[in-house]
Amino acid sequence: MEFLCMDFINSQWYKTHKIFKDPLKDKNWLKDFCAKWNLADTHIPDKAMINKLLELRDFLSYVTNKLCTKKTLDLKDINRINDYLKASLFYKILEKSEDKFCIKTVPVKSCSDFIIFEIISSFAQMISKYDIDRIKLCENPECRWVFYDESKSHTRKWCDNTCATLIKVRRFRENRKQKK
Repeated sequence: MEFLCMDFINSQWYKTHKIFKDPLKDKNWLKDFCAKWNLADTHIPDKAMINKLLELRDFLSYVTNKLCTKKTLDLKDINRINDYLKASLFYKILEKSEDKFCIKTVPVKSCSDFIIFEIISSFAQMISKYDIDRIKLCENPECRWVFYDESKSHTRKWCDNTCATLIKVRRFRENRKQKK
């Protein structure tokens, strides 16, 4: 299961891996991110908006870590989420594309605010409509990717098989070293 907010939070991983730079500061990455999450009609943010996005990502990362460890949020954090939600004004319009109708959300103010609104809305929906016990951080200390545990037993510890294999091999080698 994918969530817009998780994809956004996990973008910080790239600062220390693979591309070794913050993708939020890369206009091409932002364009692809917006297209992936159907935010393609929005304009690519300016420097001030990128700073707002960086601040939002830090905050969401902080509250997600808190949620994964404490399984709850403080009133202060809830109020800040609500402040983000209240800051944006939108209306809906009905559009026809080919032979289908669709409802589209249109920002009254800046299009960049729409990105923030959609990300924070995704986070609010995730923690209100889904089991927060399934929101987890990868146990690979070099990864710490946020993921939603869809396993039947709710015991998944790693974001994917690569991290699982890496940690299991390290543990195996450590055990072998201690036995010698």
